[in-house]
Amino acid sequence: MRAWCRWMALAALLTGGVAHAAQGPGVRVQVQGKQPVLVGQQVPVEVTVVAPNYFLSAPPFPDLVLQGAIVTMPDDRSIHGVDTVDGQTLASIQKTYVFTAQQAGDFELPPVRIDFSYQGDDGKPQQANLTLPSTRIGVQLPAGTTAAAAAGAALMPATRLLIQQSLDRDASQLSAGDALVRTVQIQAANTPAMLIPPPKFEAPSGVQMFQADPVLSNGDGRDGGFAGGQRLERVTYVFEKSGSYTLPAVELQWLDPQTQKPATAQAPAVMVQVKASAHLGDRIAPALPAGASSSPARKPVHWSWIALAVAGVALLLATGWWVRSRLPRWRQRRAEAQAAHARSDDAMFEHLLVACRAGDARAAHTALLDWCRAHVQATPQAWAAQLGDGELAAQVERLGRQLYRAGPGDVERWRGEECAQALGQAHLHWQAQSGGHATRGARGRHLGPLNPLLRGR
Repeated sequence: MRAWCRWMALAALLTGGVAHAAQGPGVRVQVQGKQPVLVGQQVPVEVTVVAPNYFLSAPPFPDLVLQGAIVTMPDDRSIHGVDTVDGQTLASIQKTYVFTAQQAGDFELPPVRIDFSYQGDDGKPQQANLTLPSTRIGVQLPAGTTAAAAAGAALMPATRLLIQQSLDRDASQLSAGDALVRTVQIQAANTPAMLIPPPKFEAPSGVQMFQADPVLSNGDGRDGGFAGGQRLERVTYVFEKSGSYTLPAVELQWLDPQTQKPATAQAPAVMVQVKASAHLGDRIAPALPAGASSSPARKPVHWSWIALAVAGVALLLATGWWVRSRLPRWRQRRAEAQAAHARSDDAMFEHLLVACRAGDARAAHTALLDWCRAHVQATPQAWAAQLGDGELAAQVERLGRQLYRAGPGDVERWRGEECAQALGQAHLHWQAQSGGHATRGARGRHLGPLNPLLRGR
């Protein structure tokens, strides 16, 4: 009996010692929502760093690079907290990443290093060297979608899209030759702007259309603002003839994560009325003064010469008015034509190759993302997979490592000339598959001559 009591007392002491053991620094990762998630769905990932007492330096939250997924941090603000565990004070700093998969499969967050210093219990600075714990995120395709169908389809955002549009003038008060600017705003909550798909604009017969470069922005919800991505599209329509026109509705599909079914966001069609241009009307001869004689004057008047002079002055005035009224539109058309050429396949890809040959990895990465979004509607990795180009995939991977994970021991460093050569070969292969330079923005759109004075010929 006494031996049993001694063993119980020893167990109590050991249990009490473990319960009150000092808590050291650590990292916690929590994936919000139920898994598996859907391709294109935005998943918040909370990363919390804890340390005894308080931090002496802010812990870094490195970029997370994953093949086949995009990880962003829309709000760079930190959440600071203080916890008490068994009488010990723990300081915490938390930030939230947003994970968006572009293909199905199992993803594991990279074990990035998080180094910082904190105040030890003895009052001396302590150094913490931590790595992100192993965290897996399962991703699946929406119900009823096959892998083969998903490989060739554009990524559908798994969040509600909001579309609003506005016009710069009354669409029922236009004259032939006038221009109408249509602005379409697309918003996606808690989603990077780069994941909002580009809408398709069409122009009816007899109407010229000029589409400006999209403006992408991301909001963090501060001061009551919108938290998510925004895409702003601006399209100019020029109506050459009078009549009634209908500008087609703008539609985008998004995936409802709850029902796993597609839904449609729409900006309605626009009805336009265009009247003929105003012309000089017939002049009404003035009435004779009271008591005046209608008989011919004694001295003959050369009315033909007067009429010719009046007609010449009227022609000069009409020509001057015509030139002055159309000069702003000519200038606008020239600027829009130059902007359209700048976002063409050849111009954007040449800009990418120049950045590669200059050895500017960040500029090359940005130019590659811009070209892929504009002309293949896919990520560089997905483009390389579609082409089956292993060298291109390797160059894209080295470019990512150069920007985010390059170290002194990395033997396969990114080289701009090699990347430019691989991109050039892939571009020729892609053009052969897609039938030339025609892309979404170039099909059905004719730039016309850059000299606006030649448009009317």
